Amino acid sequence: MSAGRSAVLTVAGHELRDARRSRRALVLLLLYFAGAAAATLLFVKVLREAETQVARSLGLDATRRAGSVSATLWKSRPLRDGLVRLAGDEALAQYLLAIPPLALFYGWLSFTFAPLLVMLLGSTRIAVEVWSGAARFALFRVSRLSWCLGKYLGQALQLLAALLLSAAGAWLIGWARLEAFEPLSAAVWVFVFAVKAWIYSLAFLGLALGLSQVCAGPNLAAALGFGVMIGMGVVNAVAGAQSGPGWRRLWEAARLLTPGGHKFDLWRGDLAHVLPAAVFCGALGLAYLAVGYARFARKDL
Repeated sequence: MSAGRSAVLTVAGHELRDARRSRRALVLLLLYFAGAAAATLLFVKVLREAETQVARSLGLDATRRAGSVSATLWKSRPLRDGLVRLAGDEALAQYLLAIPPLALFYGWLSFTFAPLLVMLLGSTRIAVEVWSGAARFALFRVSRLSWCLGKYLGQALQLLAALLLSAAGAWLIGWARLEAFEPLSAAVWVFVFAVKAWIYSLAFLGLALGLSQVCAGPNLAAALGFGVMIGMGVVNAVAGAQSGPGWRRLWEAARLLTPGGHKFDLWRGDLAHVLPAAVFCGALGLAYLAVGYARFARKDL
């Protein structure tokens, strides 16, 4: 093992131990677990209210627990045909219809809120240690590049653990509160979406740590992180609306430089779409990190 790789792993291990010692890891895990469980409870409540209204309109007795009516509707031909028309892609629609509704909800939840939490928690990690002077002690032993890559790896592992735990929280609520619940199928799909959301969030993690290397303090890094994230969302939305033939292809190129440009490909089920999107998200994360490092390498600590 090369000295550089060993240094990266050492820093990542220290990042994990420090998170455990400071209870930061516990807070992170509880935040993801409780957030997913609470959101799933709300989803079940809304689903139950909707099913009750449907049952009343059809003159049927409402069930005690949510899930039975929606499970029947999910398999109905009119709903399937409507989703195919809405998606505009029969293969994508059929793939989504094979997924339990709870797993689809968890997929939306994790893809929406994991990047926000990554920006909130990750954008301060390097800035706070540089600001407090703690980084100097670590940088006596390892290079700045190894230190930054180790921070990235340590944060990525914490994020993966948090997303897997949040998937478990959503599954437990579904198992306890939903009728016609298929435990094995739901477990497989929430796990798949947890991993996909983790891959998608790696781009935002690189962005957060890249900004953290540039900013003078943790508060500025957090504020700038949210600002840049919103800006990327705007660019992605405008590029999606403006892309077309000719010079408008530049909008599509701009969209591919943002994580959102690869989000829906990660939702698909075929490797021809998922694999390039996963590679792009990982590459974007490292590219954002490298841009921040270009400034950090020359920074006077």
